[in-house]
Amino acid sequence: RAPGTLESMTAIEHIMDHIAHASGIKPIDVRLANLSSEFKDAISEMVSTLKKSSEFDNRMEQIKKFNEENRWKKRGMAMTIMKFGIIFFPGYYATVSIYTGDGSVVITSGGIEMGQGLNTKAAQVCAYAFGIGLDMIKVNSSMGFLAPGNPPSGGSITSDAVCSAVLTCCEELNSRLAPIKEKMKNPTWPSLIQAASQAGVQLVAIHSTSPNDPIPKDYPVYGATATEVELDVLTGQYQILRVDIIEDAGESLNPSVDIGQIEGAFVMGLGYFGSEELKYDPNTGYNITHRTWDYYPPGAKDIPIDFRVTLRKNSPNPLGVLRSKTTGEPPLCMSYSMPLALRQAVASARKDAGLKDEWFSFNPPCTFEKTYLAAGTLPTDFTL
Repeated sequence: RAPGTLESMTAIEHIMDHIAHASGIKPIDVRLANLSSEFKDAISEMVSTLKKSSEFDNRMEQIKKFNEENRWKKRGMAMTIMKFGIIFFPGYYATVSIYTGDGSVVITSGGIEMGQGLNTKAAQVCAYAFGIGLDMIKVNSSMGFLAPGNPPSGGSITSDAVCSAVLTCCEELNSRLAPIKEKMKNPTWPSLIQAASQAGVQLVAIHSTSPNDPIPKDYPVYGATATEVELDVLTGQYQILRVDIIEDAGESLNPSVDIGQIEGAFVMGLGYFGSEELKYDPNTGYNITHRTWDYYPPGAKDIPIDFRVTLRKNSPNPLGVLRSKTTGEPPLCMSYSMPLALRQAVASARKDAGLKDEWFSFNPPCTFEKTYLAAGTLPTDFTL
């Protein structure tokens, strides 16, 4: 998920925090000072909104006070920002067929539904274009016979591309139905379809996305996240107390689907940066963490205790399907806010342990063992 993009964004976020530590400037101010003018206004507005909704500044003061009063429990909070580029390529197919008997509609596409809500969104776009209920629409499984040479489903573009192809098919069918509809007086959908069939109107349309299509076109996805963690200094265990995310989804086609995608991608990143450590046999190179007995993806109790996701308001996307944006991969790139928040908690523990206030090595995955060792806790600290 987001291969390469995630790692490059993580590197820059790490550098921003290092600069903040060396300069004494607040990390979020360092980030805002280094934004491109192309998207500075959008992200600055989202940061301002997130600061207010998450009570960021007030909570930072509370965390500072908490850390001063507690030796073996430490907290930290970090805010990260994101600009994720969505790049489209052509060749995504959709076929829309209207059946004469009852006016029901069947959609077949070259996209693979893998839980990202592709079929749901495609059905919604079709229902919107025809002005009919979702109960009239069925989405078939992807079929290679009807989508030859369809590109792979990935890159966060499949839902957008398929929905665009479906919309184009529906618009073509509507144009064929228009002359029939003009001759009828407020026809029901089934009666319109039956009349069109009797008039010999073709009720099947197929479209493959093309660079010549007006939409979708390449566009950016913006986001901002604030993450707060609490660390048990004596064990290295930590929990995520609260996460606030604001993401730009344009005019979301389905907020429930998009929020689910944001939550899932973010938690996937928590595993990537937290518990999922790969270990190899030094002699053979064999992966010795190849099962859940010793490789730990996040579970139900690893998700943030307080998880708040908000979609950016009043941000229509003129380059997207019905002014929407994708949400599949981008949120993953904001999960690095967790290691940055954890670093602050560890830094407070190191200070209390008498270590120098310096930038220290603390690289993901931030397992409990690594976190414990980085905090400067000594065996003598366990003496009762």
